[in-house]
This record gives sequence, C-alpha cells and structure tokens, in this order.
Amino acid sequence: MPPFRAFLLSAFLLPFSACQILGPDDPDTNSVSDHRAKFEAQYGRSYSFNVMRGCFCVNGGEHWVQVGDGQVVFALRVYDNQPVLADQLEWLETMDEVFDMIERAETEADRLEITWSDEGYPAEFFIDWIEEAADDEMGMTISNVIAGIQLRD
Repeated sequence: MPPFRAFLLSAFLLPFSACQILGPDDPDTNSVSDHRAKFEAQYGRSYSFNVMRGCFCVNGGEHWVQVGDGQVVFALRVYDNQPVLADQLEWLETMDEVFDMIERAETEADRLEITWSDEGYPAEFFIDWIEEAADDEMGMTISNVIAGIQLRD
C-alpha cells in the first residue's frame, strides 16, 4: 500500500481505535452498584475506616469507625480519642449507608462530586442537596479502610 494511502487510512481509523483504547462510553461502567460490589468483594460486611465528615450536623468531624456484620459497633472521635456513646453510633454511617446516600444524591441532589478509591469506596465526595439552600451541603473523606474488626488498644 502506498505510504500516502496508508496514512489516510490510519487517520480515518484512528478515532475509532481510540474508543477501544479508552474503553466503552457506557455510563454504567462506573456506577455506584459497581463500586459497591467491588468494595463488598474486598471488605465484606466487617471492616474499619476513618471518616472526616464536614456538615452542619451532630456527626460531623473525624471518626474511626468499626463495622461488624454490617452494623456500626464501635467508633472513636479522633479529636479527643474518646469512644462515641453507644446510643449515638446510629448517627455514623456504614459503607453500605454511604453508598445508599450517594445513590440517592445521584437523583435528588443538585450537585454531587465523587472521587472513587481503587478499592471501590468513595475516597471523597461532596453533596449539595439544594443549591439555593444554606447549611444542607455535606462532604466526606474516607480513608484507612481495613477488612475485619480491629480491636482497640
């Protein structure tokens, strides 16, 4: 094939090959349910993690949270290293509840920004439920996720 014809053919086919290189334009490829399944496959229903929650709410601030069999079983407030009272554990979310919140925000919030970790959990996210309202925004940073229950020293 003459060089000029090969160049034209390459130039014509290049945009089509990029679709394969970059992956399909399927919005469901990175859906919340895909991330949830990836997280559950790696961590199951018992894990611990750090969460920094910024909001105008009672459960704001940084916490170390332990989840056992899908329920928050223990948490520490990081700023004073004190346990969260048992009757206040319900104010902290499990990762399953975080995924539920993000799914709800996808359809109900005016603004949602997410950065996903390689392990499938949302490393950072910000939700503005009503853009014109004050004090309804919230954000979370999640880190140090460890499979299994970690005993307190």
